[in-house]
Amino acid sequence: MEFEKAVRLLMENGWGFRLHATYDETIRRDLAVFEKLTAEGLFPAGNRWLFDHAETASADSLDRIAALGGAMSVQNRLSFQGEAFLRRYGPGAAADAPPIRAMLDRGLTVGAGTDATRVSSYNPLVALHWLVSGRSVGDLALRPPANRVDRGRALAMFTCAGAALTGEDEVKGVLRPGCYADLAVLSEDFFSVPEPDIAHIESLLTVAGGRIVYAAAEYEGLDEELPPVSPAWSPVAHVGGYQTPRRTARSGAGQAEALGQAVAESEQHRQWRVARGLAPDTATTPFDPCFDL
Repeated sequence: MEFEKAVRLLMENGWGFRLHATYDETIRRDLAVFEKLTAEGLFPAGNRWLFDHAETASADSLDRIAALGGAMSVQNRLSFQGEAFLRRYGPGAAADAPPIRAMLDRGLTVGAGTDATRVSSYNPLVALHWLVSGRSVGDLALRPPANRVDRGRALAMFTCAGAALTGEDEVKGVLRPGCYADLAVLSEDFFSVPEPDIAHIESLLTVAGGRIVYAAAEYEGLDEELPPVSPAWSPVAHVGGYQTPRRTARSGAGQAEALGQAVAESEQHRQWRVARGLAPDTATTPFDPCFDL
């Protein structure tokens, strides 16, 4: 089995890894291989390993991951694809996608990210809003309070938990002497703004490794000159990033959500036509392979 050979190679060389898996069916198959190698004394051999995404991970799979010393990383893909996920799998599945609280309750290290830029926005504040509110950017409630986290936990998932996943928690994830000078001064207080406004917070000053890499408002002019946008045809080179007015009727986040849903609906319509012989069954590349319809 090619997968088993690959895992053996990783363990033999002391290479940690992260495995992208959306569905529990995939996770169970992977865990069976890990457990086989564990019985041989080859896994995890002191190596860090984790599952990414895991939107439909079951309680049994989470127990097995914890027993094998694994970790998790979740992303806010359902900020943008939540409506399509809800229509396909129903409200019960959407409420647990992903089962963040169940992961944390088992003592698993759970990092957070955005899965940008092909699948969703790179903006971490949109992801933080999703972690705290359980809502899509279209304001659809997906996860109930029992499967949400508070603001402190959400921020920790993006900072110190992420550093722990890579074994860099001694130098990353917190502000203290001896750690990297990575920080941002925000336009509003993340801990006190109304929940719907979390996604609209922006960085006014971003420092990476002690260097000012972005500056705006009263800090404008303190940053270094940026290299040209690459590739030159990138929309960022023409329309900017998150510079649109706040709380508009059609914000940038709202536009991104609408685009994602339109693509999903287009693929569903194509499959409907194929099933009825109204269109040729030609292969198409899904907008997100992890949610291949």
